[in-house]
Amino acid sequence: MNNIQKIQALSYQDLYKCVYSLLLRLGYSDINQLDHSITAVMQGPLNTQVSQFFIYEEKLIGGPTVEDVAINIKGQLPISKPNVVFIVSKHNISNGFEVALSNEIDSVQLNFIERDKLIELLNENYTDFWKHDDVELIEYENDFCNLIKKESEVKKLKIFNEKYQKLLDIFIEPRIFHSYEDKATNTPVRKRIEIDGLIKDKKNQIISGEAGTGKTTVLKKIGEKLIKKNAESEAKNIPIFISATEIFENNYKVLPLIENCILKHFEEINDSFYKKYKVTLLIDSIDELDKEQQKKILSELGVLSEVKGIKYVIGTRNHDKIAALIDKNGINIYQIEKFNNDQIKRFVAQFFHDKKSKADELVDSLKENRIIERMPITPLTLSLISILYEENNLEVPATIADIYDNFNSLIIGRSTVTSRIEFIDISFKERILSLYALHIIERDGHKPLTKEEFYKYFEDYYEGKTLPLKEGKLEEVLEYLIEHTGILVVKDDKWIKFSHDSYMEYYAALEIFKHQREKEASLVENFLDHNWQNAAIFYAGKSKDLPKFLEKIIAKLSSANMIQDCFMGVLGTGYLLQALYQTDNQLRKNAVHEALRLSLSAYEITTKLASDQVVLFKNYNLPILQLMNLMYFYENFNSLTVKEPLKLAFYEVLNEFRNNKDLKVSAYKAVKLALTLDSKRINEPCALAEIIEEKDIFKDPSLYVLLDFSLEFLGKDKYKSIKEDIKKKHFRRISEPVRELIKLPASRLRFTNLNTVKKDKRIKLVVEGKTDAEIIEHAFYCLTGGSEPYWSIECSGNESGGATEVSKTLNAAKPLIYSDSILIGIFDHDAKGLQEYRGLKKNIFSECVKDTVKKHNNCEIYGLCLPVPGELDNYLQKDQAFNFFEVEHYFDFSFLEEQEVIEESAIPGVYKIKEKSKKVFSKHVRNQSSPNIFRHFIELFKTIDNLTGETVEYED
Repeated sequence: MNNIQKIQALSYQDLYKCVYSLLLRLGYSDINQLDHSITAVMQGPLNTQVSQFFIYEEKLIGGPTVEDVAINIKGQLPISKPNVVFIVSKHNISNGFEVALSNEIDSVQLNFIERDKLIELLNENYTDFWKHDDVELIEYENDFCNLIKKESEVKKLKIFNEKYQKLLDIFIEPRIFHSYEDKATNTPVRKRIEIDGLIKDKKNQIISGEAGTGKTTVLKKIGEKLIKKNAESEAKNIPIFISATEIFENNYKVLPLIENCILKHFEEINDSFYKKYKVTLLIDSIDELDKEQQKKILSELGVLSEVKGIKYVIGTRNHDKIAALIDKNGINIYQIEKFNNDQIKRFVAQFFHDKKSKADELVDSLKENRIIERMPITPLTLSLISILYEENNLEVPATIADIYDNFNSLIIGRSTVTSRIEFIDISFKERILSLYALHIIERDGHKPLTKEEFYKYFEDYYEGKTLPLKEGKLEEVLEYLIEHTGILVVKDDKWIKFSHDSYMEYYAALEIFKHQREKEASLVENFLDHNWQNAAIFYAGKSKDLPKFLEKIIAKLSSANMIQDCFMGVLGTGYLLQALYQTDNQLRKNAVHEALRLSLSAYEITTKLASDQVVLFKNYNLPILQLMNLMYFYENFNSLTVKEPLKLAFYEVLNEFRNNKDLKVSAYKAVKLALTLDSKRINEPCALAEIIEEKDIFKDPSLYVLLDFSLEFLGKDKYKSIKEDIKKKHFRRISEPVRELIKLPASRLRFTNLNTVKKDKRIKLVVEGKTDAEIIEHAFYCLTGGSEPYWSIECSGNESGGATEVSKTLNAAKPLIYSDSILIGIFDHDAKGLQEYRGLKKNIFSECVKDTVKKHNNCEIYGLCLPVPGELDNYLQKDQAFNFFEVEHYFDFSFLEEQEVIEESAIPGVYKIKEKSKKVFSKHVRNQSSPNIFRHFIELFKTIDNLTGETVEYED
């Protein structure tokens, strides 16, 4: 039906209502209904004008009609005394009628509103009229739409202002699922459903979802869609949106709320009303009410549904509890899931609709900083993230504490509707959560308490303390926090746990920051534990300027030497420096240096694992391992908030390399920092430009290939010209054989001169051969639970220079080592080893322990002949030629015999190591991890510890 047809089809009563509603929208006041007319007042700037509108259903075409109309108007003019009269018809008014009526009535100005003029006025001022013919319903629909726009969780934010009104218009279709059992096969089925599907479902519904997932928005959207359907079909819907607070204020009765909403717009409610209209009740949670009141409300809803045909839809955080109180046969349960990556992208794109680059940056930040995994991403949290990102232009890790502060104030600060705990201060509820979070994070394995333990814990804690409660008991507050916030949940009907680890971490940090600062030491001591580390980042974000705290963290990181600790240290330092973006940059630079050290430790351990042929890293070459290590650092420090400390660290390590070209490790650090600074997010290209101009870096084949790989990996188009420039300037300096050699697996190149990127440790061990280095290093790992050695180890010569090269290295080393360095050359306790050890220049070296330790007279250079354990003293022979003790002899005889690595010597019970079997044996040994296998190496390590002054605990 088009507009003309719709106007002409109106009954007189509907036409009358149409004109009345139009006058309201045109700004008239004091509108009064008379017999076949309406009077209304228009207040102008200089005068007040009274208008009278005479409404006619019939056609106005002259003849007798003119006389009838004139008599009617003349009869009312003395009573209403209008300044102007309007003749309104739903049909065209003929010119003859207008002229004739104007001649009959000359005491007042006449105006004519015929069909087309009426349509024009409706299009300009009352577009709702075209929805359908039910004027009362249209008024209700308008009020409903205005009402649901007024109330929004986002509007309650401390950081919300009018410019974020756009958040209220963003709607991303949620992922809603219905789980049910297929009747034919009794098979559990999980089906995706859209909001239109909820509307088509005739059954009553429970819509469940975590705090902030958009349950309220879904209920409102159902109401809007029901209203839209009114314009499309004969059946008319009346959605009614009510909150738990309204139910509480109406003494937990639902029917008075329904009638109150309806009677504002409709004359009466009776049985025919419920037949004419389909009422859908949208209840925005009754989670805050106690169990008995919930049962009472659900019982009433059941009666209303059965007697009056009212459909109800309830939003809840816990559908199990609601469903347990009703007959499930007449109800369907739906669950809203958290945002996935596609929904996140669409939400952010709508928020930054005119700033695509900013939207892309935020999405990238969420992905790269693993925020999607670290916190529950819902429409509410994403709104918080988007607002703070726009306000501060900072990556999420820097503002994560602010996000949770706002989330906290919304979730636990919302009005409590139960009468007995209505006036609980938000700080008390917050304190309960923070006390519990700290208690749990301090427990072994962060194990939650049972219900009974939970209640007892707080009863004990508050014993003798004054509770800030005007009414109610502590137990009621605890029940409220479990049942109604969504932050605490009951698992397996037994354990009280946080619904997401990030809540536990945030509230634990809050407890320490606000109430127990002395426990800052726990954040430091446990920084390498995942949950504690996240709590430390929340803690740092509460202040953003904690220099003493950062100093303690740096000191803690300096003791990390296991691979998992190294990776956790790099990860945590990157996030911590973002949270502490207002802390002194020189101090943050020191933290970057510590992260670089940890990163290199991780690289050396992964290189060892690759060399040991561990499955995860098997056959990886050095440039690939270096690239993996570089990217891990890049991802965790790729933030604008750490730009300045990264720059400061870059120039320090670059200058270290410029001052000592042998420090290839400093060049590697510089490359790592330069590529991180040149990221799209930080956009600081100066550092990379300095690297490109530093030709000595490109003389090292490993660094050349690393840069080539990195530039290829990080962006083909962006770095195309740079790669061509590097190739033109430096490619020819590295021979083709070396370029190919560097691509060999790490196991082939480790402990060779091509393995140039190594930590410059203060203590260095030099051994006779590559297998010696591999075995000794692996033995240390196994005896210390996987700790990185505090010393570096390399073989003399290129791979196996033997005892002669060890001797040459020691005799010539003094000019090459720093004053605080220690160099230990290790000789086998065999004929050749003893010969070279004893042959160290007597005017330079003095013997400290017979045939075991010699020390340089002027510096910390030692010659160490493998100490023979007492259990193997049969290998100590007077005649130098009959000494056969090598590194492999530290293993039990049965182990050596099983691997067929030994052969008999001329001396009974003394065995020689087969030279040709050493490589295979080393590979086998590096697949062993039991400390017991390596227990005899403790004798060697204790001797090294005594020389260096270090203290290490070894397992045996």
